[in-house]
Order: sequence, then structure tokens, then C-alpha cells
Amino acid sequence: MKNEAQTKINSFLQAWKDLDFKKMYALTNKTWKTKHSKSDLKKLITVRIKSFEIKSIEPISTTMFDADIIVIAGGHRKKIKARMLCESEAYKPSIDGEFGINPISLTRNLY
Repeated sequence: MKNEAQTKINSFLQAWKDLDFKKMYALTNKTWKTKHSKSDLKKLITVRIKSFEIKSIEPISTTMFDADIIVIAGGHRKKIKARMLCESEAYKPSIDGEFGINPISLTRNLY
């Protein structure tokens, strides 16, 4: 599970660095997508990251992981956290589902 979470957050951060909102949106968690559009994501994430380093990924539960990340954004080094949920469908956590990133979690220490 941790390897899958690592792959997802790495892909999301690379898409963010490239400002590829289509890919970023595809990597968000299923529950978030039920209430938000790609344009909502663009409004939420308004700064581009220049670089990133994933420092650690820790399980919160069998279907939830947090990643501690260092990003360079707007000329500043910021420590942010990404929450990743494994869901079979919206509002249904499952170890048999797929990971997605909650983008709101990324913005807490960013601005």
C-alpha cells in the first residue's frame, strides 16, 4: 500500500510542477471529485512548485496515508502534508480501492 501511495503522490507533485491540472485532477481522491471540478482545483492551487522532495509517508489507517513533503514555491521552502485516501468509490474507503490525493490537505501550509 505504501508503494502505491508513494507513486500517486509523486505523480501528483510532478503534475503540479508541470501545471498539468488535468493530470492532477485525475489523481485526486474519489470523494473530493464528487463535489469539485478541475476549475475548483485551479482556484485552490494557485502557485506553481519549482521542486519537491517527499520526506516520509506514514499510515494513518489501512486506507489513509500522510506524506510529509518539502516544496519550493514562490521562492520559499515550505513543509506541506498530503493526505491520501484509498477508496473503492466515493465515501467508501477500501484496501481494494485506489489511492487519491486530497488537494485541500496540500494547501494548509502553502499560503
